[in-house]
Amino acid sequence: MPYCPNCQTEYVSGFTRCADCGVALVDHLPTSQAIEFDECGNCGERVTHDSDFCIHCGVLLSDEEFRCETHTASPAVAVCIICRRLLCAECLKVKHGKMFCPEHKAVEVSEDWAVAFQSVDYYEANIIRGKLESAGITVNPRNNNSIGFIADGFIESAIGRSILRYPVKVFVPLDQYLDAVEILKEESPLVE
Repeated sequence: MPYCPNCQTEYVSGFTRCADCGVALVDHLPTSQAIEFDECGNCGERVTHDSDFCIHCGVLLSDEEFRCETHTASPAVAVCIICRRLLCAECLKVKHGKMFCPEHKAVEVSEDWAVAFQSVDYYEANIIRGKLESAGITVNPRNNNSIGFIADGFIESAIGRSILRYPVKVFVPLDQYLDAVEILKEESPLVE
């Protein structure tokens, strides 16, 4: 039986191209290789066996010696989880077990997501969410529900969200944070 190497759909004999992908069919699918994982000694998350650093917390895992990008005479001990800049102990800012450079220490992070935008205006936050999604950025909005469920009868408004301290937060994956911020700066120079 032929298979599509792209979507892995099995076809009846006689077919030569995938109806969905348009690629030539093959007789056998390639066997997938198992990826080896290790556990980060700092955060306990899984990292690939050949990783130089933990993508979840920023701790260096490699036996190779790296140098700080700012203080080139000092050995690097971590990378910023936002910009991936090598950091020495002097440059390093640790927040909730995650490593940051001085420039990104204020970025709010939850698990492997960073807040790219937040607003007490529900509609503004969802416009930003749409702009990021249309640019190919993965988004995970939080506090996006109506505030009516928090305070029965409360009016859904920016004032209500301000009083309740319940802004809509648009989270993006750590590795897409810098791209998201650039897109927002291009779209609206007032967005920081």
